[in-house]
Amino acid sequence: MASVDLAGPGSAFEAHLAAQLAGPYTGALRRVELSRGEGGDYVVDWSPRHPVVLAALRRDLGEETVRIATTFLDTGTELGNATLAPWSERGGSVPLYSPALADGESVVPGFTLRLAVTLDDAPVVDLALDALLELHVLEGNLGRLMYAAGAEKQRVRRTLREVAAMRRLEHARRDALDRIGADAGVARFTDELIYDAESDQVLARQGSVEADADYARRIGLYRGFLMPTRGAVEALAPDTRFLEADNPFAVAVHLLNAGDGPERANLLEVIRRDRLLFPADDPAADALHAARALPAERREAILGLRNSVRTSFAFAADAGVAPALAAALDRAGRLFRALGITKVWDVTRAQDPGGGSRYELGLAVDVTPPTEEEAAQIFEGWFNDARQPTEDVPIEALIAGSGPPEADPDVRWAWQLCGLQTVHRTSSDALMLSHLPTQGLEITGADQAELRTDTPFEARFHAPGDPGTNALLAQALSDAAQEWAAAGHDEWHVLTDGQAREMWPGAITPAPGAPLTNVLGAAGLPVVGDVGAVVKALELLPDELVQTLALDATLAAKLTEGDPEAAQALHELVGLLRANHLAAVLPLPLPGDRLLLVVSVIGLPQAGINLNERRATGFRWYVVPLGGAAGTIKAVGSRTVLRPLKPGVVAVVVLGYVRTGLTDPYEVRVELGDDAVLSLGEYEFLMNLLGHICPIGVEINTFALRRDHVDLDGDGVPEPLRPALSRTFRTYQRRRARGTYDHIEE
Repeated sequence: MASVDLAGPGSAFEAHLAAQLAGPYTGALRRVELSRGEGGDYVVDWSPRHPVVLAALRRDLGEETVRIATTFLDTGTELGNATLAPWSERGGSVPLYSPALADGESVVPGFTLRLAVTLDDAPVVDLALDALLELHVLEGNLGRLMYAAGAEKQRVRRTLREVAAMRRLEHARRDALDRIGADAGVARFTDELIYDAESDQVLARQGSVEADADYARRIGLYRGFLMPTRGAVEALAPDTRFLEADNPFAVAVHLLNAGDGPERANLLEVIRRDRLLFPADDPAADALHAARALPAERREAILGLRNSVRTSFAFAADAGVAPALAAALDRAGRLFRALGITKVWDVTRAQDPGGGSRYELGLAVDVTPPTEEEAAQIFEGWFNDARQPTEDVPIEALIAGSGPPEADPDVRWAWQLCGLQTVHRTSSDALMLSHLPTQGLEITGADQAELRTDTPFEARFHAPGDPGTNALLAQALSDAAQEWAAAGHDEWHVLTDGQAREMWPGAITPAPGAPLTNVLGAAGLPVVGDVGAVVKALELLPDELVQTLALDATLAAKLTEGDPEAAQALHELVGLLRANHLAAVLPLPLPGDRLLLVVSVIGLPQAGINLNERRATGFRWYVVPLGGAAGTIKAVGSRTVLRPLKPGVVAVVVLGYVRTGLTDPYEVRVELGDDAVLSLGEYEFLMNLLGHICPIGVEINTFALRRDHVDLDGDGVPEPLRPALSRTFRTYQRRRARGTYDHIEE
């Protein structure tokens, strides 16, 4: 099928004019294309009549310039330079050689030309030259006349292309760029941000007109349809990491009898009779399931689940569990059998009316933990290439669809793969499993309360073994201690709660300007002012959320003296505590060159939350009436008070939250590489970018970026942005300013 060039000859006007000649004029003009010879030269091997040699473009030019130096090889004469200006159109040409003939002469002998071509000062040779230029010989006086008469046409077309290009952001400059910025509501800056170290302020210095390239980059944020997708944003900020995986919530539920009636006991009995699954092969369990009014299909499914789960788990005759938990346990048992593990796990605890929030509803069980050999066998079974797949299709799909696990003494990876979200050691010989995300969370409180009487409840995130210490606090200190020791430092001493409360009142306040005051300030730590008030506030905090460390005596003495190496060690220690997700640290100097550090997962008096942006753990309480009961509860805190208002049963529910380095719900966190440093201008650009793509209802967390990556004074070392400075960047887009701009004279 024939193709049609809608652009026509474009700037090759001479070809268009030649095609329009008719009658006797057709023989008065001849247009011949030259081919580059083997030596790279252009040879005219005939005797042309009144010739003009033209160099024409084979493609459109952008913001680039073609320069052609021509040599007449027959005499070695340099004919001069010709230029094809930016935005020249395909077909646009310049004359390279037009010999002057004496009167009466019309024909010249054949000749050879050699070209030296550059594109923006870069040499163009061989195939690249063929793709860029073509040479034509235009013969005849009529051809010379037509070329001279129509040469202005290609200049006009080039100018029109340049005007059109100026309407595009990537090519616009000066006033054209200002007009595009006005359309987007983004004005050209006539100032620049500087940091004044003396006043610790970010100031705007007038008199600096923003360069076109910087201005176009800012406008580019608002041109086109930019959506808050990972790929679009990472393309604009390739060295930035965006975290969207949330820290999981944990939930615990406890039943409370409001009043002195039997409602709670009756409800638990109904749950056992109608809801729980009893896996044991026992006549009483069989009779209980047989008495339930269920469709035959559902009855068969329950019978199959009971038979399957007790293949891998040994239950007491009266042990009941939630059906969803039984299904997850069954899945785990089938997984272990597929990996070659035939052990029958002893279930040592199941539904227990007096078992508290973990066990009273049958939502968790305790099993005997795997031995070290069993854990190794399960782990090795996963990587056994000689293992023959079983006929259990769902289990084989689980194995095939998961990544390689990491070795773990409790084979947590295997339990969680099967839907058991909670795998928690309650003691050395008990492993708690649940299909709900409880993660060691437990509610402590009464089972029964008088009406209109305040009843206290407490929520704790237990560490493995249920020692009472907050799980995050215990894990963070354990990991930090290992990293501290690996760095060659002497270990600290962890005080008991009693020891800490005895030592806190002995704290002293170092004098202003003292070496220890300067060392603490350099590490970003506060100096305690009113010791008595601080100690009283500390004593009100929950013991499980606070821990006190006594630093090594030698290190403490050097810190008191202001030793630079000790100061650097303290700075590293604060960084370790921050990296392990603790929320706050408060130094308490003691007489005798001793130093205590009070660390916490919540804010501390005077220190506030000085390690991370927010507290590391939190609790939200709810009260859910069951069967007409009612009550009120304090919503926030690890400790709360419930006041029952009507008799019956209420469910006390707590949602627990531990920040372990992932994001909060409806939050995206922005992080840079460890060595990344942003100037004030780069920080300003990134903050405007994030503000532009931030979805409604979603928070973008830039705390780590503002703390560790912004260089205020241009010395290459980042300084933490205090809150007052974190918002001192200019807003690029001002919607009300659209359509107006100030013309800036160059």
